[in-house]
Amino acid sequence: MEEKQPKQKPFTEQFDTVMAFLCLEAIALTCFGIGGATGLKILEIVGFFVGAFTVPFIRLNFSRKDLSANFKWLIPLGVFMLLMGFSGFFIRYYGGFGLTSIVYCLLESLGLLGFFLLGFGVRQIPVVKREYILYAILGGLALYCVVVGAYSIVRYGLFYAARYHGLYYYYKGVLFPVFQEGKALVGFSFAEASLDYAVVPSMILGCAGAGLIGRNPKKDPRSFAILATLSSIGVLYSLLIPYWPSLVVMALAYLFALTYYLVRRLGGDNPNKKARTGFAVVYFALIAVVLLVVVLLLLENRLGLINKLFNAVLGRVPSSVQAAFSSIYDAIYNGADNAPLHQVNLASLLFGYQPEIVDGRIALHFSRFFEINVLWQNGLIAFLLLLGIVFFFIKNSRDYLALGKEDLPFRIAVVAMMLGLFVYMSLFDDEMPLVHDYVFAPFGQSNHFLLLFFLMGLSFLPSKPKEVAVNE
Repeated sequence: MEEKQPKQKPFTEQFDTVMAFLCLEAIALTCFGIGGATGLKILEIVGFFVGAFTVPFIRLNFSRKDLSANFKWLIPLGVFMLLMGFSGFFIRYYGGFGLTSIVYCLLESLGLLGFFLLGFGVRQIPVVKREYILYAILGGLALYCVVVGAYSIVRYGLFYAARYHGLYYYYKGVLFPVFQEGKALVGFSFAEASLDYAVVPSMILGCAGAGLIGRNPKKDPRSFAILATLSSIGVLYSLLIPYWPSLVVMALAYLFALTYYLVRRLGGDNPNKKARTGFAVVYFALIAVVLLVVVLLLLENRLGLINKLFNAVLGRVPSSVQAAFSSIYDAIYNGADNAPLHQVNLASLLFGYQPEIVDGRIALHFSRFFEINVLWQNGLIAFLLLLGIVFFFIKNSRDYLALGKEDLPFRIAVVAMMLGLFVYMSLFDDEMPLVHDYVFAPFGQSNHFLLLFFLMGLSFLPSKPKEVAVNE
């Protein structure tokens, strides 16, 4: 008589612990930024495959009907990921339609897809405790801040920004400050970098401390102590430079968290309803303002209204705004100066500026606003998709805060990190940090952008199929 073979366990039961470890390790290494530019490419590959292996866990909780119900946002998000990798600018920057260029562009798109899946999929793995996800993110960021911050303080002392003029050198994927005493750095093999480019991890880390609001230290002292310790490293890092823009963004994240928490506590019997009403007013007002600004920016070369406004209020147009206009004109006219309106270059407008290459180099200039850089590098289609995705995830974040299954302090920390990262890059984006080597390091192809997509996946609440919603 034949013995019955034991039934093999499904993938989700055999490898749940392994997948949990891989997911947490991938996001921790990404936050630390290990390996510099080369390491980032490897992490994009790892993130894509680990994210893909979370799909069986996603299928445990969601069906094809759920997938169909979310096509309306999945397709635009997928197109945006594709355009962030493949654009007229990056194809030109990487050398044309050669194999190397295609591989580099493909890795960027797959990396974004992978980290979004990674964030959404890790929530579906039952053995993963939610607090461990937060510790993996903050641990990677804190390690970066400790390594770079300790080296800087030991070598150069406290409050070194005023003495070193924000100059850093780049070595093995890490940025360190450089003292120049007003002299040109001749004969050095390293490259300089601006201070703005080095403080992003500390800013994100500090914003996560917003999750302390509403967390009871007596009820869960261990979690409170860990979050307080890790987030304080980010605050301390920015204080010891000091770097005020980072601290201002952190303060904004804390103000948001405090406001939301107070609305929940003082909102009476139905705080979510009152919060939704206030949110709707602000949300649609913000959409109207953004659409108006976009139209004015695209027509500024002909109308000049924004220039006139700055001149009337400040008596000048800030250099950051002038740089933004230059990027917009490059996208619209592909670099042509004073071109008439009917000579719009559709290829550069839709798919990104295609710069001239002179002696093997590309003349690059950037604005301080990430959205404008997306228009410049990736084109109008990607820019409009970005705006749509931003507003979608603003609404999704509201729902996540109200309906997410994780505890409220965890949800606040996740949303605060997304808010801080997006606000900071919208106002202080720095994509040309390496001066001597003319190395281009766009935010859209950085480990911080991968982290943003991970957080978007982590906080995403899929729409329910209509028939399910009706039955409920």
